[in-house]
Amino acid sequence: MTAGPAAADTTVSALMVSVAGPPMMELIPAFEKSHAGVHVQPVFGGSQNIAAQLATGAPADMLVGGPSTMGPVSAKLGPAVPLLSFRMAVIVPKGSTKVRGLRDLAKPGLRLVLGSPGSPQARFAHTVLSKAEAKYGADFERKVMANVVTTKSAESQIVATMKNGAADAAVGFTSDATDTLDALPVPPEDDLVTTVSVALVTGAAHTAAAQSFIDYLRSADAQAILRKYHFEVAR
Repeated sequence: MTAGPAAADTTVSALMVSVAGPPMMELIPAFEKSHAGVHVQPVFGGSQNIAAQLATGAPADMLVGGPSTMGPVSAKLGPAVPLLSFRMAVIVPKGSTKVRGLRDLAKPGLRLVLGSPGSPQARFAHTVLSKAEAKYGADFERKVMANVVTTKSAESQIVATMKNGAADAAVGFTSDATDTLDALPVPPEDDLVTTVSVALVTGAAHTAAAQSFIDYLRSADAQAILRKYHFEVAR
């Protein structure tokens, strides 16, 4: 008796904001190892870029993003499930003596990198700086903005700029900490918490496989990996 053809492998196409990239590069292989025949193909990008891809018909089975990503394309998505959250931070080279906290971003001559105008990263940064004016003076944000030497559209680009030594500091996220970068927390009264969720794309080609990946992301094993990358697990 001749065996029938082997079942074809399934590839889940996942649009993901770049801030989720580092843990996903560990989570995806772990998932694939325990789910034979199912592969996850991530497409990382800035929040606006990811939303635009889905809005213009890019094939995708699921989306991982924050409110600014999911909001514009909510009609194309199923219910959003909270996945992870992170807080704001000042990103500096490990051991930096030039910048020890948020207040130091106003030092004359500092080289600062921020998110591109209109991006979620830029909006978050401006909110933090505006709040901090209550302590550091009404001209604090203006002084900080005078130090901006470059802007980037994705968090991964901000981190890369810091690693390349092209800036002294950045306003980023607690999850940006690496073996060469410190993520200095901002004062609690100036902080923002951002939650990233995951959702199926309505009418996706591989709904069952994508849902199995989402279920894995909510597992205890996956949550331990998220914490390793300095994320808080969303409830």
